[in-house]
Amino acid sequence: MTSASCASLRRILPALGLLALVALAFWPALHGGFIFDDYPIFAENPAIRVTSWHWHEWQRVLTWSHINIERPIAMLSYAVNFALGGSTWGFKATNLALHLFNTVLLTLLTRRLLLAGWASANNTDAERQHRVTGYWAIGIATLWAVHPLQVSAVMYVVQRMELLGFAFVLLALLAYWRARQQQMEGQRAWPWLALCGALTLIGYYAKETAVLVPGYTLLLELTLLHFAANKPSTRRAWKIAYVAGGSLAALIFAFYLLPHYTTQTAYAARNYNAWQRELTQLRALPLYLGWILLPLPSLLHFYYDNYPASRDLLHPITTLYGGLLLLGLAVISVALRRRRPLLALGIAWFFVAHSLTSAPLPLELVFEHRNYPALFGVLLALADLMWLATRRMDQRVVVLIAGILLVNIGLLTFVRSSIWGDRLLLPQTLADDNPGSARAAYDLARRYMFMAHNNPDTPLYSLAIKELKRATTLPSATPMAEEALLLVNADHHDQRDVVALWSSFLDKLQNRPLGPDAYLVLDKLTTERLNGKTDIDAQQLARAYEITIKRNPTRTTLHSSYAELAGAVLHDPTLAIQQWQQALRFEKDVAGYSKQLAGYLLENHREQEALAVIAEAWQLQPVLRNDPTLMAMQSDAEKMQSHGAAAAPQQQSQGLTDGLR
Repeated sequence: MTSASCASLRRILPALGLLALVALAFWPALHGGFIFDDYPIFAENPAIRVTSWHWHEWQRVLTWSHINIERPIAMLSYAVNFALGGSTWGFKATNLALHLFNTVLLTLLTRRLLLAGWASANNTDAERQHRVTGYWAIGIATLWAVHPLQVSAVMYVVQRMELLGFAFVLLALLAYWRARQQQMEGQRAWPWLALCGALTLIGYYAKETAVLVPGYTLLLELTLLHFAANKPSTRRAWKIAYVAGGSLAALIFAFYLLPHYTTQTAYAARNYNAWQRELTQLRALPLYLGWILLPLPSLLHFYYDNYPASRDLLHPITTLYGGLLLLGLAVISVALRRRRPLLALGIAWFFVAHSLTSAPLPLELVFEHRNYPALFGVLLALADLMWLATRRMDQRVVVLIAGILLVNIGLLTFVRSSIWGDRLLLPQTLADDNPGSARAAYDLARRYMFMAHNNPDTPLYSLAIKELKRATTLPSATPMAEEALLLVNADHHDQRDVVALWSSFLDKLQNRPLGPDAYLVLDKLTTERLNGKTDIDAQQLARAYEITIKRNPTRTTLHSSYAELAGAVLHDPTLAIQQWQQALRFEKDVAGYSKQLAGYLLENHREQEALAVIAEAWQLQPVLRNDPTLMAMQSDAEKMQSHGAAAAPQQQSQGLTDGLR
């Protein structure tokens, strides 16, 4: 083996060893189960359950993603998992593989940042500088990867969206860095810039946070690159481009995002408004910093549905304190931009990474996975301070400190991963650590019921019912617990407490914010009733739809689900037609949706409803009167209707003849 090969091996082995450390820390969690949004997004979503490689199945995935969640790359990745067997272990292992891939990308980016940030202050020879900086980069990236906060981001499978989005962000930043180096050397850079733009666009279809790439690149320019280029005209062009881009972003924020996403209608699903959400972020961001600096598993609860919103700067007072802390960090970042560029970059990176999820959008207040990209900024800032404090120390001492830190952080992650890998221990821990969380209680009840095999004679069944009843009384509770109890009663034909459950269910729909959970439980109860669970009271379910539609009259799926209940269960075609027509009026693609509805209704011999749907489509868009598909459906419906009318007297006559006999 040549000396060059030995040197390469010495550089690669530490990186491989630390990747193995990351994989080992997360390994116990691979045996865990799904949780929370995993179920509706893919685990229990028939549209994503691809069982073959036929293009029709993959088209179904893309169609569902287009209608529900504009993240087709993530959705297709879940479908691939199903096509390869669909095991829970496989889903989680895929996430871990993506996380390791991101660790490699982050190492490459960090090495470039450190070389640029520490070059002027490092008096050693270039070869040693590159070697030492490489070790620091590996250490920072590994600490990012093995941090306990990342367990929920990686093993909460639905957050593959976050993992994929950040992968494209890192690839885009690496392409951007290469382009800027090319420009500084007077070489052609546009292919790398085009690649950066393409990767950003692709990343957007994994998760929208990829749009933050220009924000990250601006930070690189302000701290490390300084708009440098071989030609003065190129420098001016970059400055003009960023000023124009920043101005455009500000205009979009002021004249589009604020008017569209801060209204009372936009926040109808929340028990806080846009201003209160922004105030709460003054507490949430310091909370995230606390988790990063002191990542004890007991402080990480995963569910934060009961996290209280700030009402003003003084209620609670920690809102003001948090705001002052964040302001101080921002001032430090600006003041030290030239003296300590990496420290400034790290602080600003944290803010940019949270800029979208902390904007006045109607999102939930707190989530752990939002720190997946942001964590790197904090670690970069801390690494710069540590390098400043230890640069004159014996490097063996620095390695020892880094080793102790990585081992301890890795052990904490291993502990948290072990909890996540136990399908009963995890929900028990989450419910015990945060007893005010209705989601934690619901999740624990779900696990108890699964282990009891829905058998009322087992102790676990009683524990599930007890936990569900407790969940119904929590201040933050949605109607999910009532829905679960109604379904359990229907399974066992048990009418005890049904009246009280329906009363509580309807009261929450009437008086609490209509979040995603409310629509999910309505859909679930309707589906089960359509599938033959007659113990689910269809009249009460109809009342639930009336309440919900009155509060949110423009939601298409509400009208279509109510129409299905009216037509198939209540046998009220007049009500069904009314709701189908309302659904069409709020649907953008009238042509496609009307064909879909009419075809479905004809297949189920509901000709009257099909004809009404076609007539409404023609009323809304007269040009569709010449649509051959709708015309053919109308003809078929009329024939089926006339055939049914002709068959009815014959059946009546035959019945009379049988009676005479």
